[in-house]
Parts: sequence; structure tokens; C-alpha cells
Amino acid sequence: MVETSKWFSNQLSSSAEGFAWSARQVPLVRLGQRPPKGLGEWPAVRHVFHLLFYEQAIALPGMRQWLGDPLPVIQHEDAAWTGSEQIETLLPAFAEIRSQQIALLPQFDEADWNRVCKTNWGPVTLFWVVSKTYQHTAEHISDLLRIALFWDFFAAREQDVNSQS
Repeated sequence: MVETSKWFSNQLSSSAEGFAWSARQVPLVRLGQRPPKGLGEWPAVRHVFHLLFYEQAIALPGMRQWLGDPLPVIQHEDAAWTGSEQIETLLPAFAEIRSQQIALLPQFDEADWNRVCKTNWGPVTLFWVVSKTYQHTAEHISDLLRIALFWDFFAAREQDVNSQS
């Protein structure tokens, strides 16, 4: 059986690389633009900001609870978003926060993974918290790749609908 900390270390590292790669697939001119209908409300840079904010304000402090830190205070992301954020600064900051999470993993033993703590998600295990981080990263990889791959298709479809009106 693969040790849980090692497995999550590999997955969090790999998914962080996949997330950064996905963000870089969106053409620079489209990073800050709202995508066509069908690809969500947020521009690509907002997805990057969101994942960084989540990991910095919720995921990392949430993991630290198993090491004795208090329940983190929920911060309001919308108040922090200015719209002028740049992917060139967001991605390195995301990588740093993710590396801090990965550095915590060896401190957890197998019993920690199944111990329930009161969290901002309710009473859950550390396994749940880190699985949520992994799932959340995969979700935003998908969002970014949909923007990168299907922008033209959805823009053309939107234009066709508007021209028929």
C-alpha cells in the first residue's frame, strides 16, 4: 500500500504543474476576457486568482489544523479580487503555496489522515481536506482547458445565435 502522504505529495505536485500548464494554454489576449457563453462567467485569470486565494486562505490553513492551528477565519475572495491581477505573478504565488502544502504532508502519519477535525467544511478528516484540494485543482484545470480549447467554437455559436435574432 502506498503511504497516503506520499501519494498526495505526488498528486498535488502533478496537479499544480497541470494547472499552471493549463493556464498557459489560454492565449495572452484572452486571459482577462470574459469567455463566450457556455464557458463560465470568469476569465481565465480569475480562475488562477481563485485557486491561489482558496489554497492560501482555506486549504493550507485547513491542513495546519491537524498540526494544532486554530480554525481559519473565512476571508471574502470577491473583496480581494481587483481585476488587475496578472497571471505572471499569480502562478508563482500559487506554486509557492502548493509547495508549502506538500511540505506539510510528511508531518502527517496514517492516523492523522482519518482523524476528524471541525473545519470550515464541517467535521471532516484530513484525507477529505486534501482530497478536496486535489478535486478543486482538477476542476479548475478543466475550466481553463475548456476556455483554451473551445473559445472559438463557443464564440462562433454565440455569434450565430445573435445573428439569428
